[in-house]
Amino acid sequence: MIMRDKYKQKGFTLVELAIVLVIVGVLLGGFITTLASRIESTQRSDTQEQLEDIKLAILGFAATYGRIPCPAVANPAIATEAGLEQPDGGGTCDSAHGFVPGRTLGLNGSYNRDNLLVDTWGNPIRYSVTNDSDFTTAGGIAATGMGGVGPDLIVCNGDSANTASCSAGLTTLVGNAPFVILSLGKDGNEFVGRFTADNANADTDQGENSAEIDVAPNAVGENLAYSVGNNRVFVSKSYVGVGATADQFDDIIVWVSPYILYSRMIEAEQLP
Repeated sequence: MIMRDKYKQKGFTLVELAIVLVIVGVLLGGFITTLASRIESTQRSDTQEQLEDIKLAILGFAATYGRIPCPAVANPAIATEAGLEQPDGGGTCDSAHGFVPGRTLGLNGSYNRDNLLVDTWGNPIRYSVTNDSDFTTAGGIAATGMGGVGPDLIVCNGDSANTASCSAGLTTLVGNAPFVILSLGKDGNEFVGRFTADNANADTDQGENSAEIDVAPNAVGENLAYSVGNNRVFVSKSYVGVGATADQFDDIIVWVSPYILYSRMIEAEQLP
């Protein structure tokens, strides 16, 4: 009997096992949450850098050709023109609101099946230009003169009830941007034009940058459905993740001052 007791081994009780499993679950849950947060943070950083690179490419384009490019459209009339500015060669743009003309700018990166440059979440990157066609017409700014042109894109620090200015109480971050580059962030799935329930209303900060016009797939169904903006007012504010109960905002927006554009064009002797 003494020998049996000597070698007898005691196992874990069910209560002890349950406690261990709870501890492991808590630790694993925290790890997964932290990992997901780090992944999104990296994606946001990469997309911010991507938008800055696009801005530099547009400034380089302006220095070379004396104008900024028009946006690419979702479904051009000729399939081979997908991803190119519309119209090719500039002038009065087919649409002031569309997508980055990645093929026109010769940009590296991922493209979807419609040849639209996408961000780290796989969504086409938006690009809007001023309604003043002098900016998209070769020699247009030079012919009119820097004092005579009127870039008109507006960025506010919150949703604006107006479509041509920031509402009372908001700060106008810029009121004369020649172009705006926009990623709708993690929750900006333009493929279906849907957002989280808190961002579904048109009067939310997310909705301000989202979409007012739906672009249907082409007749043979080869293209994805998209949605694009329809006014010149945008929102830029601090990040509030999609896990928040309200005021979610994960859009990333980049613009340029007209004076930076002019300085680059003056350096390149595109402007006097």
